[in-house]
This record gives sequence, C-alpha cells and structure tokens, in this order.
Amino acid sequence: MKFGKRELIMSALVVSLGAAVYLNWQFGTNADKLSAEKNDDDLGVAHYVNANIATSDTPKTLDEITSKTESTTSQLSETEEFFSKVRLERKQTQDELIELAKSVVEAAETSGKGKEEAVKQLNDLSNIIQQQSNIENLIKAKGFDDCVAFIQNGECSIVVTGMELKSDQLIAIKDIVMSQTGFDFDKVRVTQI
Repeated sequence: MKFGKRELIMSALVVSLGAAVYLNWQFGTNADKLSAEKNDDDLGVAHYVNANIATSDTPKTLDEITSKTESTTSQLSETEEFFSKVRLERKQTQDELIELAKSVVEAAETSGKGKEEAVKQLNDLSNIIQQQSNIENLIKAKGFDDCVAFIQNGECSIVVTGMELKSDQLIAIKDIVMSQTGFDFDKVRVTQI
C-alpha cells in the first residue's frame, strides 16, 4: 500500500486532533480536581457572618500583618502563574491545530471532501477561540480578577479568581457562558481558586 501526501497529511491531522482531545481532557480533569480540592477544604468549616470575633488567625502585630501580606502576595503570584501557563498551553495547542488545518486546506492533492472537513474544523476552532475570549472578557467585566474558559465536547469549564463566589455571581457566569455558546445550564462548570 502506497502512502501519498494526502494520506500523510490526513494521518497527521488525525494524530493532532487526538492530541488536542487529550489536552482538552487534561484541562477539564484539572478543573474538576481544583473544584474537588476547594470543596474538601470547606467541608465542615463554620463561617461567621457580621461577627467581630477575633480568631487565632487574625493578625495582631505589625510583624504578623507583614507575614500575612507576604503569604497573600505569594498566593497571588502562584495564581497569576497558573493562569499564564494555562493560557500559553491552550494557545500553543490551538495554533498547532490551526496550522495543520490550513496545511490540509492548502494542499493541492487533498480531495474536496478532505478540504471541506479541514475548513469546517478550522471554522469550529476559530469559533471556540472567539467564544472563550468573549466569555473571559465578560466575566472579568463582572469584577473577577482573572478567569480562563475551556470549551470542549459541548461543555464549558470556567476557572475564576478574585472574590468569594456567591450564588448570584455563579448564575451570572453561567448566563454569560450560555449566551455565548448556547450550552445548557448544567453543561457549565465553574471553579474558584
């Protein structure tokens, strides 16, 4: 059996799409793990509302305040690093898929059906990229410090940071995703870090 350029390009496309599915699965699984970790930490913890009770973790001296501030700064740095790393990995994967689809479209020997499929995948990917960007910008406009959106397999996972999530904010985030993607309410997952 002879392998021509067309078969080689199609094989490369299939392999890269498989890699993209795997990476999307990894991102989705990590968001689920983050969600589980956050929920386990809060299990059984009582929260005071409008209480003026000093607790053992409330800083009382300047040294304690400075130490707590440095700890918070370190956590913010780690969060910023997380978002930067995730965005970079997502962009690299999407760029590779776009280049591969473009090469299939531009290949002179690719059949009409192969070109049509590559053009469709290229359009779908560009729509997903645009939706993710719109979702992230709209959520940030709601007052969150940062967020990242992952759209895959008819679902959207959102990771946000910046403030405690209240039920009305959760609904607002899900509403933004629903308006941008058309996904059902239960197909949107929100994780706060």
